[in-house]
Amino acid sequence: MDPSRYEQRVRALEAFGHRGSATPNEHKAAEYLAGQLRQSGIEPTIEEFRGARSMASRFLVHVLLAAIASLVLVWTPIVTIVLAAAALVSLVWEQTKCVVWLSRPVTLHRSHNVYGRIPPARPARRRILLSAHYDTQPSGFVWTINRPLMEWGFHSPLYLKSPMLPVAGLMAGQIALAVARLALGPIPLLTYLNDAVLVVYALLAMLFIQWAFGRPVPGAADNASGVAAVLELAEEWLRDPAADDVELAVLLTGCEECGLLGAAAWADRHRQEIASLPTLFLNIDAIGFGPPRFLGAEVPAAGPPLRFDPEMVALCAAAAAEAGLIDAGPHAIPGPTDGLAFLARGIRGVTIVGFRDGGVLPHYHTFQDTSQNMDFAAARAGVEFAQSICRKMAVIRDPK
Repeated sequence: MDPSRYEQRVRALEAFGHRGSATPNEHKAAEYLAGQLRQSGIEPTIEEFRGARSMASRFLVHVLLAAIASLVLVWTPIVTIVLAAAALVSLVWEQTKCVVWLSRPVTLHRSHNVYGRIPPARPARRRILLSAHYDTQPSGFVWTINRPLMEWGFHSPLYLKSPMLPVAGLMAGQIALAVARLALGPIPLLTYLNDAVLVVYALLAMLFIQWAFGRPVPGAADNASGVAAVLELAEEWLRDPAADDVELAVLLTGCEECGLLGAAAWADRHRQEIASLPTLFLNIDAIGFGPPRFLGAEVPAAGPPLRFDPEMVALCAAAAAEAGLIDAGPHAIPGPTDGLAFLARGIRGVTIVGFRDGGVLPHYHTFQDTSQNMDFAAARAGVEFAQSICRKMAVIRDPK
């Protein structure tokens, strides 16, 4: 890789000020990235889709519906059950499948994916999809509160890593309270418990509102580092393709930070294309935080995790061993990447990330996530690790 060009691209993306999901600066960044692909010799397509301005607004829809469910418990427990169940099912389904249900009213903003292809010299037997998101997260008190919780989540069991698991549990508790109210009548204990639930929802609503209106962060490590890596890998492939019968596709997604909507939109739009040719994805996210690692599972914000294919995990482990990486994986972090959207649609692959020992992500989702604070040495190691994995993906013969 060319270190100076890599750093220049990271700093150029940071220079937009922010690249908040579905904002004008995100649109400008998409144009810049399309230009970078074109200069490299890859003809880009900018694909529009509908996205959200923040994940907070999508969570807020579900919390408000659940709060209404608690408000009507005194008069009609059956309605409480219906509304709380709708909020719970939608929350889990949206996060595990990367789709839009109840949050549709706040997912009507324009966003863009930047997509390009490098055709093989011979008829293609496989496609490798290199992906990274280029949008950034709004700031908010939630990230100050969440920092120690994320480190706790990193060390917790896989099924307890979901950040919104307590909220989903609260919704399930509401349903239990309403059932108890139907069975036992208006006893004081149930009223007190319901009042406590309402207080928690009020606090969550205030937190999400403040988050939703926060200014997006610069996003050097998360994820200008991954975008610049994808561009480096694509240019290396143009110079020296790992196989002459493998198509390389480049996907730079918008609206990852608001629920992986860009990756999901691309996979849904290209469903027939994916079905016609075996496709493996290599997703690169936030490699500027620390040494390169690979994931063994994607953890949604709410819901059960999705595991990566064992063959892909073994491939990454072999690449890590060859590179002499320590504790490279497989890992699972408390929250998803675009890899979750691909896994949910049956696409095989792997996600590469970067973090320090113990799951520490310095300056994660803060205004200190700048190129000045980014670990460029770790990012370069991440690019080399991803390149090794990409080449291994190209030469495996018969993916299951």
